[in-house]
Amino acid sequence: MALSEKRIVKGAFWTIGAYGFTVCLRFLSNVVLSRLVVPEVFGLMMVLNTLKMGAELMTDVGIGQNIVRSANAEKQSFQNTAWTIQFVRGLAMFGFLSLAAYPLARLYEIPMSAIELSALTVLVAGTASTSVYYLQRHLDIKRYNIFELVCDVLLAILVVGLAFLSPTIWSLIAANILAAGLRAALSYALPRARNRFEWHGEYAREIISFGKWMFLSSLLAFLCMNFDRLYLAQAIPLAVVGIYAISRTIAEIPAALVARLGHQLIFPLIAASQTGARNELRQRVAPMRLKLLAAAAFAIAFGIATADIAVSLIYDERYRDAGWMLALLLAGVWFAILCSVNEYTVLGVGKPMYGVAGNATKLVVLLVGTPPAVQAYGLPGAILAIAASEILRYLPVLYGQRREKLSFFRQDLFLSLFLAALLAGFLWLRWHLGFGTPFDGMDHTVPAA
Repeated sequence: MALSEKRIVKGAFWTIGAYGFTVCLRFLSNVVLSRLVVPEVFGLMMVLNTLKMGAELMTDVGIGQNIVRSANAEKQSFQNTAWTIQFVRGLAMFGFLSLAAYPLARLYEIPMSAIELSALTVLVAGTASTSVYYLQRHLDIKRYNIFELVCDVLLAILVVGLAFLSPTIWSLIAANILAAGLRAALSYALPRARNRFEWHGEYAREIISFGKWMFLSSLLAFLCMNFDRLYLAQAIPLAVVGIYAISRTIAEIPAALVARLGHQLIFPLIAASQTGARNELRQRVAPMRLKLLAAAAFAIAFGIATADIAVSLIYDERYRDAGWMLALLLAGVWFAILCSVNEYTVLGVGKPMYGVAGNATKLVVLLVGTPPAVQAYGLPGAILAIAASEILRYLPVLYGQRREKLSFFRQDLFLSLFLAALLAGFLWLRWHLGFGTPFDGMDHTVPAA
C-alpha cells in the first residue's frame, strides 16, 4: 500500500504525540515513585520486568505480525486460531516463570513469591483480544494510539495509587496485574474483538512457520537489550541497579521514539516502494531520514550535556549518580538510533538477516566485553561496553544496505559529526558558565561487587 505524504505526516503526528504523552506520563509517575519507594524496589522491579519480557520474547511466534501481513487474516477462523495460540502461549509463559522462580530467586537474591506473583501478568495478558493487531493491519493509527494511551493512563494511576497506599514491591506487582486485566477487557471494546477457541491446522502452521523467524529475531533483541540488566543485577548492589534502571529508562526514550517512527512510517514506505528503482527510493527516503535524525542528534547532544543537571533538579540526593550514568548511556543511544533506522530500511526490502547479524554482533561484544569492563572499571565500564556494542552492531547492517543499494553512510557520517559539533559546543558553554562536565559525579560511583 503506497503511503501519501499527507498520510505519512498524519501518522507521524499521532505516533509522536501519543508517544510523547506516554513518555511524560511514565516520567512523572517515575518521579513520584522515586519519592515513595526506596531504590532497592526499583532494582527489584527492573529484574522482574526483565524476566517477564524475556519470557514474552523467547516464546514470540509473531502473532501480531502474522495478522498484519497474512492474506488469510480477515477470516474469522484465522483470527480465532491466532487467539488460541496466544492464550496457550500465555499459559506456557506462566508455567515457565513459576517453575523457574526458585533458581531465579536464588540467582538474583529476590523473593521467589515476587516472581510467581509477577507471572500472573503474562497469563492475564494472554486473554486479550487480537483486535489491537487489526488496527495495525488497517493502519488505523489514531485509534491504535488512543487505545495505548488509555491503557498507559490506567497503569500510571494504579502504580502511583497503590504505591502511595503501600510503598512496597507487592503493590507495584499488583498494579501491573490489574493493568493487564483492564487492557485485556478494553481490547474487547475494539472492532473485530470477537474471539473463541478454534484450531485450524493450515492457519496454525502458517503462523508458526513465520513465527520461527520472529522467535530468533526476538530472542536476539531481548538478549541484546537486557544483558546489562540481568548481568548487573547480580554483579553490583541492588540499590545501584535501581539507580541505573532509572537512567536506563530515560536513555531509551529517544531510541524508542525513533524505532516507533521507523516501524510505523519508514518500514511501510520502503515496503510499498521496494519494487521500484533503488536510487529513486533512496531519494524519496533521504529527506525524511535527514530531518528525523537531525532532530535526534540535537536532542542527544543536549541531553548528554545537561543529564546530571536535569537529574539533580528532578530526583533527590539518593539518585544523584543517575546523572552521569544517563550522560554515558545517551552517547551509545545515538548509534542505537542509527542502527534501528537502518534495520527498518533493509527489512522494508525483505532482508531481515542483516538486522539479525547486527544484533548477533552486539550480543557477542556484550558477552565478551561487559564482565571484564565491570571488573576493571565498575559500572562506567559496563556502560562503555554497551556503547561499543552499538557501534559494532552498525557494521553488518551497513554492509546489508550497501548490498541492497540503500546505503545512507554519508548521511550517517555527516549527522554523527553534526552531533559531535553540537555536543562540543554545549559542553564548552557549560564549562564556560562554571558547571563543569556531566561526568564529574563519576567519582561517587559505588564500585562493582
